[in-house]
Amino acid sequence: MKNISECEKCGLCNNQKPLLDNCNRADVMWVGLSAKKVESLFDEIPLANNTNTGKIIADIEEGLDDILFYKTNIVKCLPLDEKGKIRYPNVDEMSACQDNFNKELEQVKPSVVFLLGKKVSDFLFKLHKKQDKTIKTVDDSWFYNNITFISIHHPSYIYVYKRKFIAEYVKSVQSIIERELPYILREAS
Repeated sequence: MKNISECEKCGLCNNQKPLLDNCNRADVMWVGLSAKKVESLFDEIPLANNTNTGKIIADIEEGLDDILFYKTNIVKCLPLDEKGKIRYPNVDEMSACQDNFNKELEQVKPSVVFLLGKKVSDFLFKLHKKQDKTIKTVDDSWFYNNITFISIHHPSYIYVYKRKFIAEYVKSVQSIIERELPYILREAS
């Protein structure tokens, strides 16, 4: 991951160096859109449970102790606007970071990759399918290099717009993990 931590392709590293998980191998990878602002890159990871998104992901991971998880974002650095406020990354910034994402896939070797939200799903679908299409539904999935990619609603969307359904969302994603990785759960029993 050293190459990723030294990346300067898009210039967002001037706002903040890449925020990376410290895990080297995982069964499940969570993929958000871009990094959050942190005080120390060494004390934080992407999608950490000190955010609403991270809390919901932590709830999903709870009880799945034998499964290894890795958290990342398409854009590893912090996108800021002219006023210093966090913004969505643009397609050029996402494209500049695609090699870093591919390196993570190669190193971490997940069986399942959860794509959090439509922006992430659409970008990676176009990238890996090499077609001019978008994800039709949130539950669309596809396979690439023996990895299952699954598009789900972003946890922050659930938190803001569907808050009373958080428990159902958590159970639903846990069920997907149990369906996709039954061999790990059976070995742990």
